[in-house]
Amino acid sequence: MISLLLDAADIDFDAVGKAVAACDRNVISKTVTDDVTRHGAFLVQAFKDQRAIAADRAALAERRRHLRGGEPTTDTEQGIALEGQAIDDRQRALDDQRQLDRQQQEVMANFRQVYVTRCSGRGAS
Repeated sequence: MISLLLDAADIDFDAVGKAVAACDRNVISKTVTDDVTRHGAFLVQAFKDQRAIAADRAALAERRRHLRGGEPTTDTEQGIALEGQAIDDRQRALDDQRQLDRQQQEVMANFRQVYVTRCSGRGAS
């Protein structure tokens, strides 16, 4: 599940800010490398989750068509509505995780830019 990817990789932005201020190349390099790895895993998992949501939504729509078309089914309007709400909840959770990922990418891009601007030419620390 996606939330596990973001929860497991929380970045200590205060520590990164201090490393940038100190031009600590080792900390910055490790943090950026770890974040790139986390982000890649996030993108793959987000795609898989979105694909599953889309498939579930399509399957639910088909079941709804069968129910409303009077075909024999064990489904009920209430059951389909509840499943639809569950799919919507999954979509909202995924959208929230994508937003958090985007913001984390923006923060890290800012730290990288500040580091490059501040620390260029200082050599490795």
